[in-house]
Amino acid sequence: MRTRLFYTSIGILFFAIVKSQVGIGTSNPSNSAILELNSTNKGLLMNTVSLTSLNSASPMGSHVEGMWVYNIATAGTSPNNVIPGLYYNDGAKWVLMSINDNLPRIGDIKSSVITTDHDGWYLLNGRNITTLPTIGQTNASSLGFATTLPNSSDRILKGKNTSETLAAVGGNNSYSITQANLPNLSITGSTVQSGAHTHSYTNRGVNYWNYNAGGQNTTRTVNTEVRTTGAAGDHQHTFSVPSGGTNTAINQYPKHLVVQNFIYLGK
Repeated sequence: MRTRLFYTSIGILFFAIVKSQVGIGTSNPSNSAILELNSTNKGLLMNTVSLTSLNSASPMGSHVEGMWVYNIATAGTSPNNVIPGLYYNDGAKWVLMSINDNLPRIGDIKSSVITTDHDGWYLLNGRNITTLPTIGQTNASSLGFATTLPNSSDRILKGKNTSETLAAVGGNNSYSITQANLPNLSITGSTVQSGAHTHSYTNRGVNYWNYNAGGQNTTRTVNTEVRTTGAAGDHQHTFSVPSGGTNTAINQYPKHLVVQNFIYLGK
């Protein structure tokens, strides 16, 4: 029995030396592959480990370039936290392999028609961070949210300028238009006549005429008479132009689609 086992081992070793390719499930592995797997109902099961962070080799003794593992742990602190998935080592850190170019990172913001937390994305609704899972609390604190998440309800997201604090809330829900907000326009108009002109008016009242003859005053009463002013040169008239406004409030929201805003805090 030992002799048979010995010769079998010698045969396998000889085959491996003669043919450097190894096939599992196939007797004719590719000449370009050192190992070829072939099965219609089975797959390759990678070894599973629990990584602690991207920049730590643990549980390995050191970083080894080209090593592949499947991580089952959710651990670490942003930006070096790890989530379950297939990783390779580039000699200095672990790199998550993903065909998704838009793999979310801690602190990413997105809009969605989804209304609840999902896949590590948390609704920005002003909640206390103590209501989040442990990983969410840790990553929220690392972003500077020590007590609550920002509340994006009825708010427009804007880019930060140099004088603003990140995630600060600003702006007003209403505003008033003053004269300074109006464009510098001149509203002009003209009267029917311009330049030097006269006006007619009706004078009513009593005129007194004095005659000395006979020593008695004589009075003549004039009920009405029309008189004309002299041409007094250019002069102005005041007139008003009504706006026709009805004091209707301004709708400050442009055309929009209502969505929810989420922040990625890991899962």
